[in-house]
Amino acid sequence: MTESVKFDKMAANYDAARGGEGRGHMTAATISTHLAPGSVLEVGVGTAVVAAGLAALGHTVRGVDVSQPMLDVAATRFAGELLIGDGMALPFEDGSQDNVVYVHALHLMPDMPAALAEAARVLRPGGRVVVRHGDPVAEADDLVLILRQVQAMQPARPDEPEAVRTAAEKAGLRVLRQALEPEYESGMDPDTFIALITNRQVPFLQKLDPARAAEVVAPILEQLHALPEPKRVRRQAWSCWLTAAEKPV
Repeated sequence: MTESVKFDKMAANYDAARGGEGRGHMTAATISTHLAPGSVLEVGVGTAVVAAGLAALGHTVRGVDVSQPMLDVAATRFAGELLIGDGMALPFEDGSQDNVVYVHALHLMPDMPAALAEAARVLRPGGRVVVRHGDPVAEADDLVLILRQVQAMQPARPDEPEAVRTAAEKAGLRVLRQALEPEYESGMDPDTFIALITNRQVPFLQKLDPARAAEVVAPILEQLHALPEPKRVRRQAWSCWLTAAEKPV
């Protein structure tokens, strides 16, 4: 399944499983302080929750995505420019962008160094790339401990910090900052987590046939069903990696 087809199918329910506009605005705030002056291009803009957050902070933002259904959802909340396009071949002239942003999208590119080289191509000298990447981490509670087990089942991510740093440097960018930084706060109860698992809303489960997915998640569901107060929301503060890099002047 291509990335476009996968996200086409997820567009209508994408925000419900990922925090929606609240998370998008919090993430936008963490990105804003690392941007160079000027406009922002978000690659993999999706449903534009982050783009809308950046726009609310006063930034001029445009977005690119491979999925038209995702862009259709984006247009309901974001009035900026939205383009269908591939992050491996951005539809912009050399040196035309002030900032390029990826929010948990860089790992979806088939070749991270080539994707960042394409970002560097469209950046002006002194422009910046800001990437939020990697699995989220939070202080342990009963739900987080189970989530860590789910994360451990997944294949190794291509956007681990050293891989992103290496890809940025290979693209000719100078890394200014790379750190685990707060990104968003959320709340979830065991019953909602059970629904996400059962409905295969966790991306790696979508790649398994239903029988194998059911086998994999059986011990997870058993632990979730055993938790007390299944409808009580647990609040978590999540951090993810942030890498900011600059195109040399």
